[in-house]
Amino acid sequence: MKRIQLFIKAVAEILHRVLFGYMERAGLLLNVAHSSAASFTDTTYSISASLPATYDAAGYGTTTGIAWTLIGRVESFPEFGSMRSVAEFRPIAGAVEKIKGAPDYGGGPMVMADMPADVGQIILKAAEASQNHYSMKITYPDGEIAYLDIINTSWRMTQAAEAAFMKRTAEIQLCKNPVVVAAP
Repeated sequence: MKRIQLFIKAVAEILHRVLFGYMERAGLLLNVAHSSAASFTDTTYSISASLPATYDAAGYGTTTGIAWTLIGRVESFPEFGSMRSVAEFRPIAGAVEKIKGAPDYGGGPMVMADMPADVGQIILKAAEASQNHYSMKITYPDGEIAYLDIINTSWRMTQAAEAAFMKRTAEIQLCKNPVVVAAP
């Protein structure tokens, strides 16, 4: 009897993952998140060189090999989410025709105080020198989490000025659709 229960549980888990993955890829899955306006204050940013088993909530949640390291003193993070280019055909006679291109999940400068001994910043610097993808975890104050598959394409000191903080800028580029897990 116990074997049958374990078998049923395993089959149910597989079906759940397959259905969840299909719904996510088809755009049928809605993420329940904030029910009112929210603030970025106290948001934390973590990084890992490990990648998830699958690029969905179950994959990030069940992967035991991901060790998250906090990135210290983050000032700003780029906007992200799906955006598509638009291709246009302009016929001599008739209306302009448009089609959507492939999704780009965003990216841009992540600015932080320059802290050479911060382990998260050390990993972020290593990510710039590597061709590998890295995982990022953004934890919002309400407990919501965004998991990102990223590459870092720069590690630069910001321009110097009198009475200015020393800052670093990493150019974060998202490679896959962000995975958002609602707050518990």
